[in-house]
Amino acid sequence: MFCVECGKENVESARFCAACGKTIQSLARSGVSSHVVDKHKESMLQSIGDRISNLASTDKLEGFSLRDFFSEVFKKRDASEVDEYFVVGTPRTTPSIEDVPTGWPKPWFFLRVLIFVGLVYLGFYIAFQQFGNPKLIPGLIMMGSLAVPLATVILFFELNVPRNVSFNRVLMLVASGGVVSLFVALVGFSVSDLGWLGASQAGIVEEIGKLLAVVIIARSFKGKYILNGLLFGAAVGAGFAFFESAGYAFEFLEKSGKLDVMFDVIQVRALLTPFGHVAWTAIAAGALWRVKGDQPFQLGMLFESSFLKTMAIPMLLHMAWDSPFSSPFDLHLVVLGVIGWFVVFGLVQQGLRQIKHEQLQISHAKAIKAELLANAPLVHPALIVPQGKIAQA
Repeated sequence: MFCVECGKENVESARFCAACGKTIQSLARSGVSSHVVDKHKESMLQSIGDRISNLASTDKLEGFSLRDFFSEVFKKRDASEVDEYFVVGTPRTTPSIEDVPTGWPKPWFFLRVLIFVGLVYLGFYIAFQQFGNPKLIPGLIMMGSLAVPLATVILFFELNVPRNVSFNRVLMLVASGGVVSLFVALVGFSVSDLGWLGASQAGIVEEIGKLLAVVIIARSFKGKYILNGLLFGAAVGAGFAFFESAGYAFEFLEKSGKLDVMFDVIQVRALLTPFGHVAWTAIAAGALWRVKGDQPFQLGMLFESSFLKTMAIPMLLHMAWDSPFSSPFDLHLVVLGVIGWFVVFGLVQQGLRQIKHEQLQISHAKAIKAELLANAPLVHPALIVPQGKIAQA
């Protein structure tokens, strides 16, 4: 029983609050105490959120609503609008930073990608169930492993409101980033001495490997914004998740010889993909781009305190994800996923504010220039002497 005056928890039989001495029994019967409990839980969640934001060096989320965020998912759009949506990232199609909207984005195309690739997977599945042809198995594995990572990276593509990264580059990052990150991670496993951590060592080795892959491949890309870093990281993370999931599906099929096991691996990993590698690498790269800005990459950036604090989050989440800890219905994975996306949205908000700040700087500079021109002394054209005559004189 909680006291409505001070919030102190008391035993159920208490008539008076042990902290402030107020009467609490009658209030409990009226149902007021349940309201206090709700406020107490809300304050606890707020406190946890504040601590995560502090660790990630982000601010409290403001103006964010999942309902508004996904409000345009089912809006009807014609084919030309869809085609134009991806014509971005070139000198002619990248909007001026002054024209970039800084409100919360409303992504919509990612769901269409998820549905389309999911239907392709379903087509392979039905065909295999009907005919049992083993030649369909590679298609099953590839489409089942690709659907969710690709849709998730499209979501980050839509969150990149500067529209300064072409879709071609995103696909290149998914493919090459996936291969490079896997290679670097395998090298890391072979040279590291973290076997005592068990499966949790992946949280250190793989997150470092994926971030290095982002640095190796995306360092030459022109993109100075936090939102660019989030997109680059998400693309590499999606490539890693795609290849890893396909590898696990093949491995379990080879070991067990059971197709049902393979299907379970594909589907479970697909459900968990948005909360794992894609989000984790996006956080790491977003934190790096927050430090990097428009400067060339330097090794010292990896040792900046603001980066290291944020980088610790995906590493710890990954370590906890791979730990032997279990919970009913794997609820701990849901909690870890929510924490990861809480940090992602915090970085998205920071990226939007970064663009807004740049817009204000440009606007301020233009206002100063206009004021200087307005106050400049007027000179009659007849009094202006050409440079040539000045030289003759």
